[in-house]
Amino acid sequence: MKKIIYSLFIAGLFFSCSDFLEEESRGLLAPEAFYQNAQELDLAVTGIYHRIVNTSQSDRVTAATLGGQDLASRFNYFQEYDVFNPTGANKETGSYWALLYQVIAASNDLILNYEKADATEQEKEQAAGQAYFARAYSYFTLVRIWNEIPLYTENVLTYDVEKSSPQEVYEQITEDLKKAEQMLPDNWTGLKEDIGFTSGAAKSLLAYAYLSMTGYPLKDDSKYALAAEKAKEVIDNKDVYGYSLLNDFADLWKYENNNNDEIVFGLFHNVSYRKNYRSPLGSQPKEYGGWDVYYAEINFYNNFPAGPRKDATFASELPMEDGSVLDWTETLQAHPYYKKYWEVEGFDWSKPWEYVGWKSSRTNVVLRYANVLLIYAEAQAMASAADASAYSAINQVRNRAGLPNLTGGLSNEAFRDSVVLERSWEFAGGEFAMAPWYDLVRLERVEAAAADRHPSELPIVNMPTKDDYFAPYPESDVLLNPKLDL
Repeated sequence: MKKIIYSLFIAGLFFSCSDFLEEESRGLLAPEAFYQNAQELDLAVTGIYHRIVNTSQSDRVTAATLGGQDLASRFNYFQEYDVFNPTGANKETGSYWALLYQVIAASNDLILNYEKADATEQEKEQAAGQAYFARAYSYFTLVRIWNEIPLYTENVLTYDVEKSSPQEVYEQITEDLKKAEQMLPDNWTGLKEDIGFTSGAAKSLLAYAYLSMTGYPLKDDSKYALAAEKAKEVIDNKDVYGYSLLNDFADLWKYENNNNDEIVFGLFHNVSYRKNYRSPLGSQPKEYGGWDVYYAEINFYNNFPAGPRKDATFASELPMEDGSVLDWTETLQAHPYYKKYWEVEGFDWSKPWEYVGWKSSRTNVVLRYANVLLIYAEAQAMASAADASAYSAINQVRNRAGLPNLTGGLSNEAFRDSVVLERSWEFAGGEFAMAPWYDLVRLERVEAAAADRHPSELPIVNMPTKDDYFAPYPESDVLLNPKLDL
């Protein structure tokens, strides 16, 4: 396995911890005094890993996806997105924006300077490959949440920059990932084993980027074939990269499987402290001392197919310390809960009410091999036909979930819709890059999803239109760069 990113906490490396942009690049180590050898290249890469892991702090990654059908919330900054009334003052998405640009700044600096190091060509290429991957992932996240964004490829980031179109951003993403898949190894050994970005992760993310380009706002159908081709490369070489579906969906969420073969790309905050900041309390009910940050929408839960995947995804009956059992309808929020992230170090399922700490010791999974299979299934059907290979890919995911094979003979569009529905069940509950919200935007189904809302949910403040597909820019950045408002 070469998938989990660990932070070594190199304090203050390259950039200050608090600000998105420093117009004079305060905190940067002068390039002429750095990148002199392989050791310094590796130190720079460690700084990038530190930054990208910081993006997984708390549940802020989930906030912008609350417009989907799988999540609901009464927590202020999350609720804004649930009812389609977000503002630029939202601290969750504002922090996420800032952290992603810190990753980009650190990546840019290495990319612009790695070639001068006194190191082997392999050492230089592998360092650059990790920076290209990190930059591509950060831009992929930004463009899907904000659409038109500032695009930086230099190591001096300023506020005096115009927004780039999503087409321009995706071109940069695909260019970076093509370089990363060539520069990165299939596997790492030594200190980076189970840590470093790999060629397989770059190919998987590239396939996902191509799939995203097929829908709104780019609507480039030619990218279906590229998505299928790249996903098939991963599937055909899964043994090389060490990828496979776990036999039991529930095993994905066990603490003992924190580093498992289904993870293509994941974030684990700190080796020494074995903690990160995506707290299990965020998805736990107040009856267990949780924070009620998010939980499942009622219609989504009711429509979710019964079976082991549903059992492993939701907590619908809550055993209490006094021996009673609360049905989800009897909880304070009267919603089912996502239990996928509850099992952390020290958690006891027989005593779920016992507090084990607000910080999580769980890997934050960004991409899973199941998503590669579903990318291939959809892209192959839409590029060519829903053939045996496409059915095989989706059926692997369905069968693991306890569902029968998908009905044969579907039209390409009906097959695509089945894959999209499967993805919504498989990745429900805030699974970073794979959240069902992104499919609603891509296929222009946000409006229909918002209309399919249980009466018990919070009423929508603004019925969504295309203007609501993307998040508002952080108001602090708009004040410094009025071009964001143009």
